[in-house]
Amino acid sequence: MDRQQAFDDVVRFHQHSCPGAALGVRVAEAAMSRLGVSAPTSSLVLVSETDACAVDALQVLTGCTYGKRNLIHEDAGRNVFTFWENGSSEAVKVRARAGSIAFRSEEIWALARRIEDGSATPEDEAEFATAQAERIARILDAPEEEILVVDELTAASPQPKPLAPVDICQQCGEPTSVETLHDHRGKMVCPSCHLAAHGGVLPADHGDHGHHPGSHKHSHDHKH
Repeated sequence: MDRQQAFDDVVRFHQHSCPGAALGVRVAEAAMSRLGVSAPTSSLVLVSETDACAVDALQVLTGCTYGKRNLIHEDAGRNVFTFWENGSSEAVKVRARAGSIAFRSEEIWALARRIEDGSATPEDEAEFATAQAERIARILDAPEEEILVVDELTAASPQPKPLAPVDICQQCGEPTSVETLHDHRGKMVCPSCHLAAHGGVLPADHGDHGHHPGSHKHSHDHKH
């Protein structure tokens, strides 16, 4: 992988240059080299534990995208990414190394907060931009082991969510995937209407039940 070209491609998609995009380039490079993949492909499956900037880089460079359903978001607020070749049990887990340049320092966080709340001076903004540019350069140039922890492991590959037909939510009338419609008091309702019917919070003992007859979950339930 031409690292600088990869970063330029990511920035065009992501619409700005940032350390998170640079981190995503390094994560993609680390995972793809170990999986023997040299270009974006539909054969990979990725579980991302964050929704931050690095994910855009991974979509561009690995071929794992939300639209193809081979990018699975399990938000744990961690820069941790696990890759499989579809159907394989051999996985590569890549995570940002704690304490590395992959993470903002307290000083950079303080500058960012002032920029976000509108109290930053022009000097603050210039200092933030310089610090971020330095982080980008260091992330792109650093030896892998300084910024990443990479583990090769054996774990079952998650299955991308299948496409499914739609049916009408009997509360709001929106066409909704049968995989997400839920029986609530005799009506098939979408997740939003289901949550609203419970006052915005599902009871702790609610469980997972009442799937649409056309859903894979319903078919699975009735095999047992």
